[in-house]
Amino acid sequence: MISAKAKANIFIVLILAISIIFYGYYISENKGYIKSTNYNQNNTTKESNAQQGTTRFSNVEYKSLGDKNQEFITKGDEAFIFKNNPNTIVIINARSHTILKDKSILYLTSNEAEYYKNTQNIKYFNGVKIRNKNSIITAKTANFYKNKNKIRLEGKIIFTDTKNIIKGDIAELDTITNNLEISMYKKKDQVYGQRKK
Repeated sequence: MISAKAKANIFIVLILAISIIFYGYYISENKGYIKSTNYNQNNTTKESNAQQGTTRFSNVEYKSLGDKNQEFITKGDEAFIFKNNPNTIVIINARSHTILKDKSILYLTSNEAEYYKNTQNIKYFNGVKIRNKNSIITAKTANFYKNKNKIRLEGKIIFTDTKNIIKGDIAELDTITNNLEISMYKKKDQVYGQRKK
């Protein structure tokens, strides 16, 4: 007759064998998966070539802290990092904001932006718009320089507020004081201004 200890050992070995067979089968059947999006298309366009080796993120937020401890926050719907340029993050539907010295909020939006990880500077393009209080500035491009607390705008600058419309080629906006200087590429050209009625 088999002793109780031997019966317990046989029972344990039997349970272990069944467990190994059961889990071994399910592990071999369920390989698992990692979802990856292939951005490498067979088109020969510059964009598809640039997207080889791309990492994509959704609902991103980046914070920069200027030399006067001013926080500059940038959010985006999507962001891409390309294998051939890992220090640049391309942001889609970029929305940035910061609090100025007078406690008002400066908003900067664009359809696309490039966030440079090593300097935390940001280049905005394609639909650049800056809003603060009752003023709006539009431009072709804008560059935020973290260490200078400045935004440099270029190309078809239009500044509007409740009383004025001012047009120029280049503008520099201080992100602490909200001081704005508008100028032209050529010194002989003049900035165009018009008072609203």
